[in-house]
Amino acid sequence: MSLTINEIAQKAGVSIGTVDRVIHNRGRVSKQSIEKIQAIIDEYGYQPNPIARQLKTKKDFVIGVLLPELGTEQSYWKSVFEGMKRAAEEFKLFSIKLNLVEYKRHNSKAFVEKANELSREKIDALITAPIVAPEIFDILPLYEKVPYVFVDSPLEHDRQITTVAQDPYQGGYCAGRIMELLVPDAKKIFSVQMYDKAPNLHERSRGFAEYFNNAKVVKNITYTAKEFGTQKKFIEAILKQKPDGIFVTNEGSSEIADYCRTKNVKKNFALIGYDLMKKNVKALKEGNIDCLISQSPQDQGYLAVKKIYQKCLINEKIEREIFIPINIYFKENI
Repeated sequence: MSLTINEIAQKAGVSIGTVDRVIHNRGRVSKQSIEKIQAIIDEYGYQPNPIARQLKTKKDFVIGVLLPELGTEQSYWKSVFEGMKRAAEEFKLFSIKLNLVEYKRHNSKAFVEKANELSREKIDALITAPIVAPEIFDILPLYEKVPYVFVDSPLEHDRQITTVAQDPYQGGYCAGRIMELLVPDAKKIFSVQMYDKAPNLHERSRGFAEYFNNAKVVKNITYTAKEFGTQKKFIEAILKQKPDGIFVTNEGSSEIADYCRTKNVKKNFALIGYDLMKKNVKALKEGNIDCLISQSPQDQGYLAVKKIYQKCLINEKIEREIFIPINIYFKENI
């Protein structure tokens, strides 16, 4: 186990200043003291005091944050960033600063441009959500010398510090189990994706379908502006097929609930969605959504910053993957 300067000084019977001079090779120290201190370091190792080092340098530790526009998707990304700010405040002794760059979620070109923009700034670490595929693989080489953490969506890549996300496959599989409980004799169920490029949404759909053993009862349908024109027409196309159940893989379940409410469409199907955002919670309480799965966006943001702090500032070993619990809500326990 490595020792701090104070512990080395105690073992060697010398002052902390003497140990510091030996470690940094400055100032006059007797040969006997040098040999004694070096022998202790060789045996136990030396662990720098990160707090003292950070305070001494008075240097900000800047974390670049590359996320979709915070106000989009019912402010889901704002919740992620709020968690990051909470962690930065908790570890303010280390002068952690967040440099936020936002991009338009459905504009791959904008994502690449913003990633390039952030890479030209001086940052010490990066947090991003690997949801723009395959462009995410194009921008990662820009951060070859910068440690980074993924949030929201796991991605198989050999260089990230860690991933903080819910297991999307297991989330979808869990939704399948709930759907079977809500509609045990279903003949037609839809797994609905609002975004066609997000790998985590594909994994949720896959998990959902595989719960039913890929039976023909489950149909995956994805919204694309080119095919449906508007989200309203997309919802109309789904409802025309008279489903027994709908699983929405992102925060958009309230869009279907609101359509039924405003159009006076009788909701005779089970509706399961994702994320405890304001509109979703309202629809859940009113009974227009039957169940919501939460992936705790604030906790994801908090843990992403905390793991960078642990790895980069106090040299702790951290987990390769951190999976957020699959929290399930009905109107009775919201």
